[in-house]
Amino acid sequence: MWTLFRKFLAQSKTLGSLLGDVLFETPPLKGQSSHSAFQWRVKKSLDEKSFYVSLKLIPDGYAGSKGSPTNYINFDLATAQQIKADLDDCIAMARQFAAQTNATV
Repeated sequence: MWTLFRKFLAQSKTLGSLLGDVLFETPPLKGQSSHSAFQWRVKKSLDEKSFYVSLKLIPDGYAGSKGSPTNYINFDLATAQQIKADLDDCIAMARQFAAQTNATV
């Protein structure tokens, strides 16, 4: 049953990426607020052919659904450098997963 449902959802690029499996994620980094967080992830889509580098973000301030659609998270320079390194790691992992998938097809 799940296989049929999964194939149906995979037809949508957005749902396929949102509901896909997380293959790799960096440790979450805190922003200026104690509840804010920033994390890179590598996901495989539901069709199991596409890979995405995604961002999980809980901003410092959130205006809510009725407020501004723009929200912010602020980092010091050391954390910003770690974010850059984490993104580079995720890009490398996504390339590796894609190459493995293409090699087996």
